[in-house]
Amino acid sequence: MRYIYSFILFMIIISSGFGITDKQLDDLIGKNYKTFRGIDETGKVVNISSIIKKGKPAVIIFFALGDKPGTFDFLPKMNALYDRYGRNVTFVAVLLSRSSPEEVKQLKKMLPLKIPVLLAYNETIKRYSISKVDVPYIVFIDRNGKIKRIILRPESTMIKEKPDVDRSDYENKTQNERIKSSIQIIERYIKDLGG
Repeated sequence: MRYIYSFILFMIIISSGFGITDKQLDDLIGKNYKTFRGIDETGKVVNISSIIKKGKPAVIIFFALGDKPGTFDFLPKMNALYDRYGRNVTFVAVLLSRSSPEEVKQLKKMLPLKIPVLLAYNETIKRYSISKVDVPYIVFIDRNGKIKRIILRPESTMIKEKPDVDRSDYENKTQNERIKSSIQIIERYIKDLGG
């Protein structure tokens, strides 16, 4: 009996490392976005609700430093969308890492990244059920503060999207082709938000 309990505990621990489930994503869609605190680029603790204003759509991009394809290859491509829609849509890149504002400044130059960055606390990871295998994790929020769409890993063949979209063609594309295709789709979603 002890072995059965040990096996069940082992399976729970293992399964928690595989990322967000479809049900968890479904539970977020159509609901108000979840607020969280973070440190802005000046070192000030802020709530995301002070950045995302009602009446203006928003795009939150959760990312991590250890994710080369998602952070270093994909994230800089979002600059073009930020330049094009940043007046009408709030963009924020949320770094899920123990970094300092000084490290963020260096990272933004190295990438390069124009989108404002917020350093997140653990509460953010818990509220959005984010695992390190889920990033980049992009949340599209409408003018009323409701989550309309979520895309995980837009540069990967493991892409996940809610509401579901068939991305089976991604398997036959190079990473650069997947990124280019994802940016086009993200732009369409931004326009759908009213951007």
